[in-house]
Amino acid sequence: MKLELTQRDILLLKLAGSVLILFVMVRFMIMPGIGRIQERSLEKQMLEDTVEEMKTAIDAVPLLEDAVSDRLGKLDMVSSAYYERMETHQVDELLTGLALEHDLFPVSLNMTEALPGIPQAYRYGTTAPAGEVLSETYIQTAVANMSLRGDQEAVFGFLDDIGENYPAVQVRSVHMNQRTYLSEDGAMVMQMDAGFVLWIYMCDKTAVE
Repeated sequence: MKLELTQRDILLLKLAGSVLILFVMVRFMIMPGIGRIQERSLEKQMLEDTVEEMKTAIDAVPLLEDAVSDRLGKLDMVSSAYYERMETHQVDELLTGLALEHDLFPVSLNMTEALPGIPQAYRYGTTAPAGEVLSETYIQTAVANMSLRGDQEAVFGFLDDIGENYPAVQVRSVHMNQRTYLSEDGAMVMQMDAGFVLWIYMCDKTAVE
């Protein structure tokens, strides 16, 4: 049996072939191209966003530098009355040297390690300012229990000197007793035994917030 194609059949075959060719072109040529265009568009947008963020960050640098400079300036101003963080032996040298300057004999000195803490209320002498920019990690306090022996006038001179010239050292308590001792030549000498609790304030610049 011989199959004869009519003009209509030929037209349908041509149409089907055209549709197939069109499908192949869309599926394997146009769609991948559209996908690449979309990917590139997304990459371009992400790059533009990154560039914009970098520009914003760069524009903010002067403001950040000014803020940091201002904060450090405030810290330097407020902490000027405090000692920079000292080791125990340095605090020992400070207090012992001050006692010897007033002709007092250091009997004993016990100290704690410096611990974080805001300066408390203080009525004796000049208090170092506590300022709003200070934090409990920035200011640290060492506590010293010190016993001295000497003339009563020298003891009071020691106290006055701390109150007037050492704002970072606070005398938190004082106990004094007048006692009689034998001098090197055997004479009876009246001297003052004085016990002090001293708080020494220091700033730790590595702990700035």
